[in-house]
Amino acid sequence: MISAEPSYLTSHQIADLISVSPSTVLSWIDKRLLPAFRTPGGHRRVERAALVQFLRHHQMPVPRELVGVARLLIIDDETVFLRTARRQLKRAAPWLVVETAESAADALLKVGTFHADAVVLDAMMPGMDGIEVCGLLRSGPETAHIMVVALTGYSSSEIEAGFKRAGAVAVLQKPLDPAALLQILSERGLRKEAR
Repeated sequence: MISAEPSYLTSHQIADLISVSPSTVLSWIDKRLLPAFRTPGGHRRVERAALVQFLRHHQMPVPRELVGVARLLIIDDETVFLRTARRQLKRAAPWLVVETAESAADALLKVGTFHADAVVLDAMMPGMDGIEVCGLLRSGPETAHIMVVALTGYSSSEIEAGFKRAGAVAVLQKPLDPAALLQILSERGLRKEAR
């Protein structure tokens, strides 16, 4: 999950982020290519948004930790639903990297390699239901930080209570409402990239 980050960066922090020397960063600042200001102690500081704009303008890669990209894994056994949800979310939130899994087993494998910040999880899947998968994710030390949002076409107080006990932060109704999901992600610390 994306944590709170300082709004301004030092030349050394920038150098570490984009793998250049601090003197290169200072040269960009001195040539007024990269906007910065000086602290009362004479140190240069660059606003995150200005650095992102500079990197994009010069067609340089923008590090994930700089722009707050979030990684979302959607788990559902319906291929058409996965394709539709992925397309809707990419349109609504280009800052979101979306991956899909068509089964609980596939999801548990992808969770380790994809490094998801959040998971959207269908309640009813063959083999292992969503509540079980949620419980496994929330109880594992490597995956306990992952935010789980449940999704169901058959809402009931029993399903909702089961997901809450297993550690889900919310239970949404199918069909997926991208705006509702993005609101939940935003409220819990996953945010848009700097512009």
